[in-house]
Amino acid sequence: MHTIHAPRIQLDPTRIASISGAIAVNGLLLLLLIAPMSPVMKAVRDAAPDVIFVSTKPKENPTPPKQDTKPVRVEITHPTPMIKQQEKVVEPPPLPDTEAQPGDTVIPPGTTLGPVADKGDIAPPDRGEPLTGAHLEYAANPAPSYPSSSLRANEQGTVMLEVLVDVDGRPIDVRISRSSGYRALDAAARRQVLANWRFRPAMRNGVAVQAIGIVPVEFKLD
Repeated sequence: MHTIHAPRIQLDPTRIASISGAIAVNGLLLLLLIAPMSPVMKAVRDAAPDVIFVSTKPKENPTPPKQDTKPVRVEITHPTPMIKQQEKVVEPPPLPDTEAQPGDTVIPPGTTLGPVADKGDIAPPDRGEPLTGAHLEYAANPAPSYPSSSLRANEQGTVMLEVLVDVDGRPIDVRISRSSGYRALDAAARRQVLANWRFRPAMRNGVAVQAIGIVPVEFKLD
């Protein structure tokens, strides 16, 4: 069995002193470095600003003043309409309500009439001269009534009448061409022809014209 002995260490006083001196120098240098920084740090701490606390609670909007909810009455003023002045229309007087008779002249509305001439100045239509000596053809020739005075007096005879016939066949003038010898018979014949007899119109070149002819009217007792 072997026994191992550890070597015995001997302390060197000179070496210990050198190490201690080096440690002391380093500690002094460290103090020199730390000493100037303390006032600066204190100054920094002293100069730190006050802490401002900011609240995260939302700011409440101020309540607007309560307005009157009563509806406002708005009056609308309509402009006064301008009335356009119209020209006064003069209406013509109403026409008389009369029915047109056959042969009347109907004047259409709006026709401007000229001055009315005197009736004495109105000339009959120019139809030319009547056809004289014409042979008149009867359209209707009823016999006249026998005058009662002539019956009592036994008067009889033939009246020759000169008749002017218009273009429509109506007698417009009757004259005694030759008398029967009795005034009552002549008058009765003339009245009958003028009032009740009709003739066929006389023609000239295809146009109806007035004509004058002689017709007999005979009064005879049985």
